[in-house]
Amino acid sequence: MVEKKAIKSTKRQRVTVSKNKLAATANDIEDAAIAAAISGEQEAIQGANKLKEAAQIGAVGTDFIAQGASDLTRAAYERIMSERMAVLSEVVATAGVVDVAEGAEMLAASEDVGVVSALVGMMSLGDLEHGMELARLSGELYTAGEIIEALKMPVLSLFLGNRAARLHEMSVEQIRIAMSTDGISKALAATGQKINALGQNEVEEGILRMSTSEAVSVESARLSEASDELAVQGITELVIGNEVRETAKLTAVEGASEISSGAAVMGAALAMDEIAETLKEKSK
Repeated sequence: MVEKKAIKSTKRQRVTVSKNKLAATANDIEDAAIAAAISGEQEAIQGANKLKEAAQIGAVGTDFIAQGASDLTRAAYERIMSERMAVLSEVVATAGVVDVAEGAEMLAASEDVGVVSALVGMMSLGDLEHGMELARLSGELYTAGEIIEALKMPVLSLFLGNRAARLHEMSVEQIRIAMSTDGISKALAATGQKINALGQNEVEEGILRMSTSEAVSVESARLSEASDELAVQGITELVIGNEVRETAKLTAVEGASEISSGAAVMGAALAMDEIAETLKEKSK
């Protein structure tokens, strides 16, 4: 009888020890589950923060790329404008040189007209006009003769040619007789002054055009330099933008990985908590 009681007592002690161990194990598992849950939650929060950070970084990268594309567009536009202004500068410079040359020729011609004016200073204006009229008639008859010849009327053409030659001789003789006054000299002098004024004006216009050409050339060079700078800046911004976006992608991947890992840890913590609850029930 005593032995049976001792055996029962021993069994009770063993059961009690086993339940105590279960309870202790359950507590340990529960503590571990809580720690795991906290760790998993923190990791998931950190991952979410990284996703936000990745979005912000990506936005910065996009801004860099947009600015780079804009700068490259501006660089191309300014390059086109620079080339067009260079062509314009060359055209204006050429026109300026031509104007100066023409002006110089006019000035020289005005001097020649002045010389002619002095030579014909004694010609009578009335006789000169008569002589010039005869010369015009001679020219008209020459022209009429050529037209008649073209119409296959050689006899009439020859007649008109002879008359034209005679009128030409008469006009020359009349002009020679007219060399008594300075009427034509004054007319030629006035013409020379007009030509001189036109020549000076052409020279001034030419100088102005060459000055304008130089200013346009300077602006063309400035635009070309600005285009190069914008192109370099745009390419740099594109490179930076792509690098920043790559960083954003890596950060997003890390964030997603941490969220996934944190969720897995939290899931494991939940499973451990359920195991701990089961062990606690068995330890009662």
